[in-house]
Amino acid sequence: MTDTSNLTGPRLTGPKLSGHSPFPRRFYAYLKERFPLLNHGILIISYYSSNQFLAQVLEETGDAIHYSPYSIMGGITLFCMFFHLRIFDEHKDYEDDCQYYPDRLLSKGWITLTHLKYFGAAAILIELILSFIRGTPALIAGLLAIGFSILMLKEFFISKWLKEHFLIYALSHMLIMPFFALVVYSFTTNKYPWEAPGWFWVYAFVGFFVTMNWEISRKIRAPEDEIDGVETYSKIFGSYGAAYLVVLVRIIDTGMVFFVGHHIGLSVWFYIVLILLFLMTLVGLLQFRFNTSAKTAKRMETYAGLYIIAFDLTLAIEIIREYPFSLF
Repeated sequence: MTDTSNLTGPRLTGPKLSGHSPFPRRFYAYLKERFPLLNHGILIISYYSSNQFLAQVLEETGDAIHYSPYSIMGGITLFCMFFHLRIFDEHKDYEDDCQYYPDRLLSKGWITLTHLKYFGAAAILIELILSFIRGTPALIAGLLAIGFSILMLKEFFISKWLKEHFLIYALSHMLIMPFFALVVYSFTTNKYPWEAPGWFWVYAFVGFFVTMNWEISRKIRAPEDEIDGVETYSKIFGSYGAAYLVVLVRIIDTGMVFFVGHHIGLSVWFYIVLILLFLMTLVGLLQFRFNTSAKTAKRMETYAGLYIIAFDLTLAIEIIREYPFSLF
């Protein structure tokens, strides 16, 4: 449910790739298909920066807003967490993906679940090592996030019931995002997750709603593009009902970001950008509403993906503008 494989661009597999191609080339093609490194690198930088700078402002230490070696360690940890979550999803959804998406590299057997197990184990090991180096609070935050991701992998041990309740399934999986934000908090402050200020918790759950918005957007189909057996929000709420739900969730997350920005005293430019980003969602809705097609459905997903990165960058940049800043 947290598939970020197509946040900002198309899937690519490279020319003349086959199951007999050298493994590094096949794995690189898999990453381009399911975990684009550039897209995720931009996502991590924007997400980590906004959460880190907000944590520093709210803690009111008197120091300038800054990056540190721990920022690099925390960023690598978060990157690995997104990656191991992608691998968990591949295992969890493997049978369905083979049936409905047979052209994917994993479905064709060019990359196997065994390969991914090794990479997933390596990612989790890196997370634990870097969290341990940072200190006990970061280790606790990391363990909480890893533990929740394992519950997601096991579908909270109520797999059958969750699959019968598609919306609850999605909401339960989006809850990983506040855990990720708290990892950033603990790496930044060396404090335990439960010590985070209330306004940081608000922003942590902005990540929940923003990701939920994108999750809904990427599972809206024009009626002729629906696939039997594949659940989508447009099947549940209707094509336009699902699109209106996207806007409702955008109102919620934009409002939450607005109040966070107001609390820390950001400038009017911050709110202007928020309004423009909100209007981008409305444009996507109107395009889909009055020209319903696979193209306009895909555009809603693209706008939602761009929003994820843009609103985090906006907060980070505005904090830098409003508060003393030094690079390190």
